[in-house]
Amino acid sequence: MMNVTMIGLGKLGLPVAEVMAEKHFVKGYDIDTTIKNDKIKICQSLYNACVDSEIIFIAVPTPHDPAYGGQAPSSELPTKDFDYQYLKDTLKSLVDIAPKDAMIVNISTVLPGTLRPMITELGIGDRFVYNPYLIAMGTVTEDFLAPDIMMLGFQSWPHPEYQTKANKLIEFYKTVQTKREPHTTLGTWEEAECIKIFHNTYISAKVGIANMVQDVTMKIGHSNPSVVAESLRHADRIVSEKYMEPGMGDGGPCHPRDNIALSWLAEKIDLGYDLFKSIMQAREIQAENVAKELIRHNLPVHILGKSFKPETNLTDGSTSMLVGHYVEQAGHKVVYDHVSVSPAVYLLAHPVDYSSVNFAEGSVIVDMYRKYQTHWDKIKVIHYGVR
Repeated sequence: MMNVTMIGLGKLGLPVAEVMAEKHFVKGYDIDTTIKNDKIKICQSLYNACVDSEIIFIAVPTPHDPAYGGQAPSSELPTKDFDYQYLKDTLKSLVDIAPKDAMIVNISTVLPGTLRPMITELGIGDRFVYNPYLIAMGTVTEDFLAPDIMMLGFQSWPHPEYQTKANKLIEFYKTVQTKREPHTTLGTWEEAECIKIFHNTYISAKVGIANMVQDVTMKIGHSNPSVVAESLRHADRIVSEKYMEPGMGDGGPCHPRDNIALSWLAEKIDLGYDLFKSIMQAREIQAENVAKELIRHNLPVHILGKSFKPETNLTDGSTSMLVGHYVEQAGHKVVYDHVSVSPAVYLLAHPVDYSSVNFAEGSVIVDMYRKYQTHWDKIKVIHYGVR
């Protein structure tokens, strides 16, 4: 059993700390002093949380302005970096508070190139590790227990002293991540920064490109985007089947904001092109096109699936809400997650089973994932993307 600390007990830090506490003694600290928990020891001071700790995890927010959340158009807003003030303040405090032999492990998201000047200025590079988690909000515990990849970034790599630290951290994770052994990458801070942020961008790009197929088939006719995607997902050069089904756009707390931040970074380092902004513009145009499809039927607009994905109530970066934004912008009302007794047009926004829903006669169903027969009894079903 090890003594570990979790700084930042929000949507990420608290559920991860609870899992760690099943095998280790975990202390937690957050500026919100009202947090209560019976699985970890909540400390009222950062010093008390860190004393005698062997590993100190940092899970403080690195937020963006709420305007960049993805629920409304954000690609035309001025690009900007994340806000690192919570992270900077925490690291500055740990310089004197953290035990000298303790590893300081940051799991909060940062853009590539952020950590080195910050950590170098504080002089804690020899004990600082960047270990971002590839976790989706809404399924934090499940994703933490069964990670597919893990990255550990150090001041330099390879390095014998940091190899020892890496081994210690890997052995720690083996005690708590028991459902799957991840592919582990050891490297520099910058390599870990890139793996984290581009993991999200790859997903955003895959969703956007899959939906570009849908846009083309809509224009040219005589084609079904699901047939095209079915073939492409079996091509060896396309990494996996995930996120290859055309449908609703990319969403969630990370992906929209990460692409806006990377757009800012592209300008900062004079990359010469900005695919990230294009991805966000495509997402918004795709959502606006779906809104136009809903509006053209001259029926009340209902969207089934307000959250950013099934089986969660989180609406951060919800593409459903982005579609709703464009519907409302055109002067129409939107109702979420409600079935009317009168005819309406319904957007089936999630790839889940809606077959038991009792839609009123005369309704129109816009099926984003093309799962239902096009001739339900007295109900019109539109397979979006098929023309």
